[in-house]
Amino acid sequence: LGVELSLHVARSMFLLCDDTGKMLVFCARLFRDVTPLRNPVLDKLLLVMHHVYFENIKLTKKKDNCGHFDQERVFALIPTAWKDFGDGIIILSRLYLALSRNVGCFDDCQLSWAIVRFKQDVLKKLEDKLRDVNGFAREAIESNIFDLWKSLFDEDEDKEAAQVVLSRTLRELFTPLVDEMGRTIPGADVPGLVRISPPYILGEDFKTEEGKEEVVRLGVE
Repeated sequence: LGVELSLHVARSMFLLCDDTGKMLVFCARLFRDVTPLRNPVLDKLLLVMHHVYFENIKLTKKKDNCGHFDQERVFALIPTAWKDFGDGIIILSRLYLALSRNVGCFDDCQLSWAIVRFKQDVLKKLEDKLRDVNGFAREAIESNIFDLWKSLFDEDEDKEAAQVVLSRTLRELFTPLVDEMGRTIPGADVPGLVRISPPYILGEDFKTEEGKEEVVRLGVE
């Protein structure tokens, strides 16, 4: 699920790559503004954005195979996908916590249904909105993105070394967004990236809402 969400983030980065500042702001907003709670899902997504920018987009731009999109269309499209991205990050974060803590907040049936809803309510919508991105070679980056995500539940991971990598990644990816005084460079923001209301999937009311839907599915209501 994290790999699929990451591929859609990568698609959006390719859409925005004509303007590096706006592309990096999009990444920063995903990392900083969607949820105030730093968690391993956000950390993995950060590593993905860093990899896509430095290993794919920068190299592609050198070959003049990146960008050249209708910017008016891009800035109309990205905000329509913004909530889907936010919902995806929040739901994956909740799913990670539910699975890693191994506590009884949700049973296996509820977690399975949450995954189904994630695919329907997030991934399908993003696929429909971002499917036509010229120059985006999914196959070329999918295996690398998978490698970044596969240690998500690795309890033996060297936490100190991982933190060093994350700190360096933050500096390298987002330093271009600030001037010598530490202020965000003006004009780099992406219009329409509004505050996101948390989705109900795996939230406080998830059991109640899914219970109602189950009643409807069974034809009892």
